[in-house]
Formats: sequence, structure tokens, C-alpha cells
Amino acid sequence: MTTAPIQFVTAIRLRSWHEADLDLLRQLRNDVELQARLLSTARGSDMAAIRGWLAHRTESPGRVFHIIADPGDDTALGYLQAELEPGQQDTWHFGICLALEHQGAGRGSAALITLEQRLAADFRARKLILEVGENNHAAIRCYQRLGFTRTVQPAWQAEVCGAMRPVIGMTKTLAAGDPR
Repeated sequence: MTTAPIQFVTAIRLRSWHEADLDLLRQLRNDVELQARLLSTARGSDMAAIRGWLAHRTESPGRVFHIIADPGDDTALGYLQAELEPGQQDTWHFGICLALEHQGAGRGSAALITLEQRLAADFRARKLILEVGENNHAAIRCYQRLGFTRTVQPAWQAEVCGAMRPVIGMTKTLAAGDPR
């Protein structure tokens, strides 16, 4: 399969979270439709729950958390989180959440490429893995354009908002010395 060149409408910036990001993070975590796309269930998180989640994601070894921000005004657009796969030294499992109004313009692709480069440079990552809803065709196409392939294991089910949804795994091997 040949991959089409990736064109970005706008650049992004990955950075640590700031107090000003908390309202957006709460909105994203409580957005039922968005969380369902991410194979999660919105749980009505308040600010204390958001702070606890951020502490878990940012203060634990083997975890990386970045805000996806607009480089012009530093406004938060979403977030990326990655975690070292248990028992692996070079395999990272990640997820991305981008506000719906910021999807479809190349921001997610730009954020993932930047994450790949950082994980490869900072942690010697050589393999990235993710799960995606089998019916989330736009996300699957995006991951495929970035070089991810579907794993050989069969699709499985995840409970999302009280219903079972089919899920597939995808993986990307990073070449040694070349994080792209």
C-alpha cells in the first residue's frame, strides 16, 4: 500500500498542561459523543477528577501526557497520552483526543508525528500501538496514512456507554534512527 503525502492545514505545539487548560479538558472528558469515539465512557468528571487524572498521567514513570496546542495563541485543542507497554522496553500504547471542531485539518496527524519523534528520541520507542473503533473509518484512514497497520489479531469488543463496540488494534514499527 502506498501512503499519500501528509499535508497540514496548521501546525501544532505539544506542551505540558496549564491551569488555563482545565476547562477544555473537563469538556473533552465529559463529551459523551467524543468519548464514545475514543472507546471510553464520559463519567461526569469535575475539576477534582480532572486534576486526579492529570496527576496519574503526568506523575507516573513510563507515562507521557501532552496538550495539543495552537502554536499561534497557545490555545489547547486536545491532548495526547502515551504509556510504556508493560514488560516492553520500546513499545508505547497511546491515545489522542482532539476537540471535534479541530479534527479533519491535519492537527491530529501533526501531533502524532511529533509524539512519534519525541518517544523515539527521548525513550528509544520502536513500536507504537493503539486501539480504534472498527467503525471509526476516518481515524483508521488517518492512522493508515501515518503508516499504522491493523494487527493480525481479530477484532474484539469494548464496552462503551453500556454497549459493546467492535475494536481493532493497529501498530507501527519505527525504524531505528528514523522516528518517522
